[in-house]
Amino acid sequence: MVASAQTGVPSNAMLPVAVILNQVKDRLDSAWTSARQLHPQIFPTILPARVLIKPNLCDIVAWENGVTTDPAWLRALVPQLRAIRPDVRIAVIESDAIGAYKTYRSCDETFERLGYVASAAEFGIEVINLSKTETFDISLPGIPYPVRIPQLFLEQFYFISIANLKVHPYEHMTGILKNSLGLLPQADIGHYHPYLPTLISALHLLCPPDLCIIDGRIGLEGKGPIQGDPVSMQTLIFSNDALAADLMACRLMTISPETVPHLRATARDLGRSLDSYSAIGEIQPRKFAFDPEQAHGQILAKFACRRMHRTSELFTNRWIDRFLRFKREPINFLTSAIPKLARRVYGR
Repeated sequence: MVASAQTGVPSNAMLPVAVILNQVKDRLDSAWTSARQLHPQIFPTILPARVLIKPNLCDIVAWENGVTTDPAWLRALVPQLRAIRPDVRIAVIESDAIGAYKTYRSCDETFERLGYVASAAEFGIEVINLSKTETFDISLPGIPYPVRIPQLFLEQFYFISIANLKVHPYEHMTGILKNSLGLLPQADIGHYHPYLPTLISALHLLCPPDLCIIDGRIGLEGKGPIQGDPVSMQTLIFSNDALAADLMACRLMTISPETVPHLRATARDLGRSLDSYSAIGEIQPRKFAFDPEQAHGQILAKFACRRMHRTSELFTNRWIDRFLRFKREPINFLTSAIPKLARRVYGR
């Protein structure tokens, strides 16, 4: 890493910064203040009319298990945000999903059972199920399926992403960047899984968080991101850069960023290296157990086979379509095809 991991000013002010707090336990109300004292540039001084908060609500499991985001973050964040702009509209956002046991999970039920509805009522904020909002489809390079995006993201807002410190069987770890998958409004996103690095990087380019918080008070090792084993870490990470936050999380879990496909993809798309960030605060790493059933390699091989099959299918369909068009109208087909072929060969 470029800068010292000890508390102080980064050696290069141009690098993205991640702030780490230790021995936090339940002091969320003062965490914002403590992190801001270490590096105030991470935090906002002005806000637009709207703030969106994206927690990690991947299943209906209490936050004490290291799986989901503690709703107490609303008690910590809402006063700080309203101190900056009293009339700010704040909303918590999440989508429906297919759970760990391949069962449908309603986001509305998740909000209710994990305490977000009660907290939202207490603090006068909204909870928004993105699966029930207006959406539109876009095409992304490298992904053979359309990607549905909520229209909400066409508005101006300040975006806070709160993730957990967890391992993941597909991507080795999950943090801020992967938390953005919850922005997709469809419940079943299994067909995107072979393309996760590309999709996660694209979502980050479309909607990068303004403030990233990784709640590592309780991490999750073993068979994450839901069925793993809780680990007491008592650590928080703050950053205004999603890649920097996740790189710091990797260091805490002693995971090499090179082994995390979506970190490599995001760094490549941003034109950055996997060590181009500065850390402020004392890092106290702990090796997280990963993949106890040795499934990671098999999953990656399965995804590679799916990508190859899909590529082969698209290739075959394309040439069948060309053959049928040639058979129907050979002259028109050749008239349009020959100039295209010439441009590819001669670059004109």
